Amino acid sequence: MGWSMGGLVAMMAAAGNGNAAACIGLAPSTPTLELDTSVNIRGGDFGPEEYGITSDDPEDQRAIPDLDLEERKQALASLGRESRRARDERKAGIVIESLACPLLIVTGEGDRQWPTAHYDGLWLNADMREISGASHWGLVLSRHALATMAPVVTDWVARSA
Repeated sequence: MGWSMGGLVAMMAAAGNGNAAACIGLAPSTPTLELDTSVNIRGGDFGPEEYGITSDDPEDQRAIPDLDLEERKQALASLGRESRRARDERKAGIVIESLACPLLIVTGEGDRQWPTAHYDGLWLNADMREISGASHWGLVLSRHALATMAPVVTDWVARSA
């Protein structure tokens, strides 16, 4: 199980060893069938401004509108520098041709980074669930979204794994 790029890592792990009982991606970055060698793989890092978080004021967070003040504070406290290389490699494509286990993809209805429509045409056989009102960050930090998502995920695991 993983969120965002971590959801792609979960799929990589499930595809890699063939021993996974199930895989769950929370608004995961999507895999590809073919590597795009034209993407320049750079070193270094980047910050949250690339995701639309340009202020450390919890009251001024347009990128995470579904979070209450305490949840926004938690989101801001979790921010850090991220690997530019990993982001570029994801952009070039992480090839996953198939999974030998069931796959659940959960998205947030308000997610502008990885909206549900982004998974149209995904060749992996995935069950899709959408959490009403959840943004990308809200999917993992909103108490309301988590309370809605938890039974969806546990019911799916009980039926699928």
